[in-house]
Amino acid sequence: MTNETDSFVQEVDEQLRHQRLLRFLQRFGPWLLGAFVLVLAGIGGWQAWQAYRTNDARDQAVDYAAAQQLAAGGDLDGARDAFQRLSQEGPRAYRAMAQMEHAAILTEQGDLQAALQGFDAAAQTANDPVMRETAQLRAAFIAAETQDFAAVRTRLQPIIDSRSRLSYLASELLAVEAWEAGDLDLARQTLEGLTLAFDAPETVRQRAQIALQVIGPAAAPTPAPAANAPSEGE
Repeated sequence: MTNETDSFVQEVDEQLRHQRLLRFLQRFGPWLLGAFVLVLAGIGGWQAWQAYRTNDARDQAVDYAAAQQLAAGGDLDGARDAFQRLSQEGPRAYRAMAQMEHAAILTEQGDLQAALQGFDAAAQTANDPVMRETAQLRAAFIAAETQDFAAVRTRLQPIIDSRSRLSYLASELLAVEAWEAGDLDLARQTLEGLTLAFDAPETVRQRAQIALQVIGPAAAPTPAPAANAPSEGE
């Protein structure tokens, strides 16, 4: 009798659980199904977006290489137009590189003002610090031909302060421009710093040593005239 009672209780309990499950599904089933569909849609959308970005980057790389071939073959106008188009589409890194390539061609064609603007734009676009500083340094080299020393120094200072590998090239350019501007103290100080910078490229250190030999040491201060000694009769 006890076994039959236990079986009956278990059966009733099972039926109650089944009914509660049915009521739960009737009440929340559509919401759960909708949430499940949204999760699947999100996963599918993310995978589709990743595939799109991969394909887009691949297409951009192919077009970028084709533009480089135009430049290497001497078709500067064609390469310039291709890089200008690439600088406005595709992944950000490729846009920044295309802007620099476009600006480099403008430099070769003699349009320095437009090239300067192009390198400045590339520095704004680039996320990678090395790419950004490369664009800034190339802009500074153009500014050295078109702007005064104060403007060039303003452009170079952030690169120098970064203490990156490019900071040594920026310091070298600053020393040369200070030398040409007549600020020999700044030029000498900057060059001396480069000779002592053991992380700097060896060629930069060697050029700094040669430049210091050409500039020469700082002139010794002129001694003040000695005061006249008082005469014995005074």
